Amino acid sequence: MFIPVSTDAPLYHWPIATVGLIVANVAAFVACVWALLSGAADMETLENLALSYETINPIQWFTSPFLHGGPMHLLGNMFFLWAFGLIVEGKVGWRKFLLIYMGIAVGECILEQLVMVVLVGDGVSLGASSAVFGLMAIALIWAPDNEIECVFVFMFLLFIRLLSFEVKVFTLAMFFLLLEVAEVIFSGLSVSSGLLHLMGVFIGAPIGLWMLQTGRVDCENWDIVSRNEWLHEYDWLCPPERREAIQRAEAMEYDPVAAALANKHSQIDANSTYAKRRQARAGETSGQGGLFTKKRHAKQSAAKAESAMKAAQANPDFNRLSLLLRQAIASNSLNLANTHFARLEQLDIAVGLSDKTLFQLAKLYAGAKQFVAATRPLQIIADRGGEMSHEAWLRLAQIQLKVMRRADLAKTSLQRIQIDGKKITEAQQKTLARRDQLLTMCQTASK
Repeated sequence: MFIPVSTDAPLYHWPIATVGLIVANVAAFVACVWALLSGAADMETLENLALSYETINPIQWFTSPFLHGGPMHLLGNMFFLWAFGLIVEGKVGWRKFLLIYMGIAVGECILEQLVMVVLVGDGVSLGASSAVFGLMAIALIWAPDNEIECVFVFMFLLFIRLLSFEVKVFTLAMFFLLLEVAEVIFSGLSVSSGLLHLMGVFIGAPIGLWMLQTGRVDCENWDIVSRNEWLHEYDWLCPPERREAIQRAEAMEYDPVAAALANKHSQIDANSTYAKRRQARAGETSGQGGLFTKKRHAKQSAAKAESAMKAAQANPDFNRLSLLLRQAIASNSLNLANTHFARLEQLDIAVGLSDKTLFQLAKLYAGAKQFVAATRPLQIIADRGGEMSHEAWLRLAQIQLKVMRRADLAKTSLQRIQIDGKKITEAQQKTLARRDQLLTMCQTASK
């Protein structure tokens, strides 16, 4: 038995509708079995709920996708509904997912019954497999390079062996789609499960492409169109505005300085309004009111940062995304960490992350030599003015000086490191020594 169990695709929504549909299918199967065993209904009555090829019956469009011919038929469909439902619902949420699923299921039933009443005129069909194949087509379009973890169960008499492996969505989907195409060809285009499954694909694929083109789903450029440059030439697949967005994203991915320039929170352009505001505030702090003014500004900044942090943590998506980010960092998975952090940034709740998590993320970026990408988590830490802010300013200055070749920006960052008090600890003395050393390097680089 071949069982898909999970996926590494980013899940921005809990699989509420996926689980609900699985429960509904299992409940319908149990109810049918109980009705037959108890005599409450006979087989003919239940067949009236399946999709008939003898008449047009709209009720059957809604009932037949929830009926199954046996436990193995049910289990197979539910396992694949779980795997591909995770990917699709994980991107759009339960409401849109439910509309997508029922749209495929009902749409396929309408198409199937209209065609079969004319061409065949006899027989029935049932099951969720056509809708599942529609979801498979959407997952293929939205997340071809993500992976699905699968378990292969080998049983012989009392011997049971489990084999776990991972396979790309593209590979898995294409394998099953090609099997269905082969079945249709070898059956001489007669009515077969392969033909019905491909009808589900025929309904699902246009839905997936339409939602992608119209921006109703954000695949973060991991979709099949974004990942294949030759598809960009077709306007019906990749409209001009989407093509430009993909090209901008690719430019930022391969040019770290461009990525930093696009980050409104990073100190990149010394002539920008943002940099000037920062320098003006630094001048006001150092030139007005002395120690008490500095402390007042520090307290105000700390209070503002704490308020923003609490507001971000109150977001319903924060706990789930921050957990996924910490897990990715712990497993040294840079791609996953980058995906989850980007989502937190998109929702404007990355400021809710702890200094420890942000610093670990910055170290993960630096370990992969993605130094400019590390500036954003370091900037969040630095702006808070907490215990790790001085270390964050030092790291930012190093990147600005040695990677970006911007001694002016590095100097501005280093000037933010101010330690007041009569008794300076040994750790603080080392911080000041590192700051002064980097300031000297900045002066040398400016000459």
